[in-house]
Formats: sequence, structure tokens, C-alpha cells
Amino acid sequence: MSEIMFKRNLTIIKRFNAYRLSSTLNIETKPFEAIPGLSSLPLLGPIHHFLPGIGSVGFRANFYEISKVLYEKYGSVVKLDGVFARASMVILYEPEHFDQIYRSEDVLPSRPGFETLLYYRTQLRKSVSNGIYGLTVAEGSQWRDFRTKVNPALLKPKLIKLYAPVLEEIAEDMVARLKSLQGKGSYLEQNLDLEMTKWSLESVAVVGLGTRLGSLEDNLANDHPARILIQCAQDILELSWKLEFFPSLWRYYETQNFKKMIKTLDLQWEASVKFIEEAKRKINERGHDVPEEDKSIIEKLLAVDDKVAIMMANEMLLAGIDTVAYTTLCLLYNLATNPISQEKIREDIKSSEQSNRYLRACLKESLRLFPVLPANLRRTTKEHIVGGYSIPKGIDVIAPNEFLSKMEKHYPRAKEFIPERWLVDKSDPLYYGNCHPMITLPFGFGVRSCIGRRIAEMEIEIFIKKLLSDVKVTWEGPPVQVVTKVLNSLKKPYCFKFQLVC
Repeated sequence: MSEIMFKRNLTIIKRFNAYRLSSTLNIETKPFEAIPGLSSLPLLGPIHHFLPGIGSVGFRANFYEISKVLYEKYGSVVKLDGVFARASMVILYEPEHFDQIYRSEDVLPSRPGFETLLYYRTQLRKSVSNGIYGLTVAEGSQWRDFRTKVNPALLKPKLIKLYAPVLEEIAEDMVARLKSLQGKGSYLEQNLDLEMTKWSLESVAVVGLGTRLGSLEDNLANDHPARILIQCAQDILELSWKLEFFPSLWRYYETQNFKKMIKTLDLQWEASVKFIEEAKRKINERGHDVPEEDKSIIEKLLAVDDKVAIMMANEMLLAGIDTVAYTTLCLLYNLATNPISQEKIREDIKSSEQSNRYLRACLKESLRLFPVLPANLRRTTKEHIVGGYSIPKGIDVIAPNEFLSKMEKHYPRAKEFIPERWLVDKSDPLYYGNCHPMITLPFGFGVRSCIGRRIAEMEIEIFIKKLLSDVKVTWEGPPVQVVTKVLNSLKKPYCFKFQLVC
């Protein structure tokens, strides 16, 4: 057993003994209502505190800033009452606290997805979903059954690496496209996120469907299915932000935003099904005598369950594009503003050993500072005693991982981009293993961690290597700003410059 595993196991034992001791001593437990936090209004909850100018928290661009204000005002356990039908939330700032709950809830963990998407799949378009609701919104045994079926196709490292050659082709096309667009005035300043999303869609489609979509074509028409998928993914996030996190009556009658959401979900499903059906047609034309290593993910899944295959492909085309694009943009920003790290990667690329070790450390460090999701969540399925408070069943427990990852108490020089912290020996103060393992969780935790992690990491690593092999990336602007609308995103303009390396 490694030293770090021994330390983690010892920590778990200590926590259990401490909890058992407190129970034995019958220490008084405070009720849920006693947890400090923002005051609430009937139905509206604490939403008035976030109004610009007059609220006690005020308007904040991202969840990191909200987490910071609440921590400074209320301490390590903070309660937020639900808005309309949403569950109440508790934000836990001590890793030992949410570690206790997350591990206790990790058999069949409840992690609620978008309620509008859940309603769409389980009620409004039930016949289309065929009783298969996907990883995004399924819960309990249904989620476990779906995940069990898709795991073999998406998690085997050897199978994923088989896609590397075609992903390299796509990366080369994308680098060539960036070079050509660099000279078109300020286009990339306002549209680099769109271009990166085209690349991520093209990449995930090759892995998931075994075919290219044509996303990187010049003058991609707005009615092209690939362009529709990109626009739908963005609109779904924007509408989810309005419907799920702000007061909305969509649960009682069809609001205008709700109607837009249903129309967008229909459009996304129709566009993805076109690509899925085309992939199935090509699979049937090839016949069944195809080596396993030449099969796409959907082909592997079709052999297991046709309905599962279609839903998984649809979710990859929805959830697997903006997330990868954002992560790549943030890594580019960190490398552009840390030229020494960028040059180290370039040296590795030119080396005969062709090691990805430093590049992977850069990606880990970038995800620590700029995660796609600023927090993780579990909904309690039973009562928990944490920090002296009772947390009942049905409460959303939030781990503010982005905020915690930037605290000096957890990482030395926490707000600096230092990839070496993932590479140094255990004796070095920078060593990442000195931090609690639950602090930085960019891909989630436990059995509900991101199923597409290996695919996403491979796409990003291949693209960065292709780009930096002959392009120098710089940033000529003020520090980037993060905006949270369900997921994190970067505020425009994008002040990158891409220059050929002499």
C-alpha cells in the first residue's frame, strides 16, 4: 500500500472514531434550522440577497465569488433555503464534512440533474426516451443499470487510445483553421469559443459515432446539423440557468422560456438522431465481421442495448462539447500567461521520448484553477450529523471545490499556476498529496464521476501537442474573467495571439 493511501485510510479511521466518540458522549446536535445562512422569503427563498445594489450578497459573476462571500459571512456550514420547488442547500467548506456525507451516500448516490430535462424525458417525450433517461437525469437503480452498460465502452483505456490517430487528424485540421482565422481581424476575439466547440464536437463524434460531422468546414451554415447541435447545447445551458436557478413558474404553467427549452430539446434530439441513424447505417453496411478495435462506441453499445446506445450518443453530443472546449480554452490561457510552462511542453514534444507527463500536470493544474463545474453536489437520502448540525433527507449538499482549491490553507501559492505541484516528490511542500483528496474534484466524485474523463483528456492532450509543436500562444489583455451559468465560461473578448514558432 502506498504512503498516500495509508494516510487517507488513517484519516477515514480517525473521522469515524471522532464521530463515534461524539455519539457516545451524546453531544447536543443542533437542528437544521439553526445552521447560519441567508434569510428567506416565502416561495422566493434567499433570492433577494443576490439583487444588485441592494442585496446582502449582491450580483456576483460566478459561484467562486458567491462561495467566498458566504464563507466570510457565515463560516464553514451555510444554509440556503430552496427557491420555489427546489430543495434547500447546505454549503460545506470543510472537506471532512462533505467527505463524510459523499462517502456515506456513494452506494446509489442522488445527484439531481436539470429538472426541465428530467420532465422532458420522463413525461413530455416519454415515448422518445423509451424509458431510458441517461446519465444526466437518471437516478437510483435506473442510473446504475445504464452506467453499468456503458462503462465497458467508455472507460477501457486501450479502447479509448484506439481513437488517437483520427483525433490527431482533427487536431491538425483545427490548428490549420486557427492559423487561417488568426488573420481575419478580431474574429477570434469574439468567436474562439465557437471554433473550439466545433473542434470538440468533431472529436467527440468520431469517438462516439465513428464518423466525422464536418464541423470544421468553412462557412458552416446555420442549418447544418453540427451547427444546430452547437447552438442547442449553448441554448439549453442558458435556458436551464433561467429555469432552474431563478424563480420560474414553469412547473405550474408553460412559461415562454419553458416553451423555448422544449423546442430546443426537440431540435437537439432530432439533429443528434440524424447523425446516430447515419452511423447505424454505415455500421450495417460494414457487416458484423469487424474487429473490436475498429468499432465506435455506439457500435459497441448497439450490441448491448439499442436504446442505451442512442441515449448515450445523444448525451455525448450534448454534454461532451462545451465542457471540453472550455477546459481547453482555460488551459491555453494558463499556458499563454505562463510561457515557461508552455515552453516545457514544447520541449517535451520535440524530445525523442515524447512524454505527456508535464502536459498532464498542466491540465490537472488548469482544472484545479478553472474547473468546468465550480462545485459538486449530492442530495441526501438519509439524515446526517455534520459539524454539530442535523442535515435531514432531501437536502442538496454542496462542496465548493473551486473556492477551496484556491485557498492557501489547502495549497501553497494556491492561486498560481504551478504544474510542478503534481510532479514533485512527497517531501516537497508543493506536493499536491499534502492536500485533502476531496478538495479538487474537477471530474466529480465516486461512482458518479464523469464517464467521459479519459476521452476528454485525450482530446485535449492531442490538440495541445499539435498546436504547440509549431505555434506560440500569448495573451494580450487583462486577466480572464469567469462567469457561472450552470457551468463556468470565460467572458469575452479572447485576447489570444497565435504565432508560428521560428
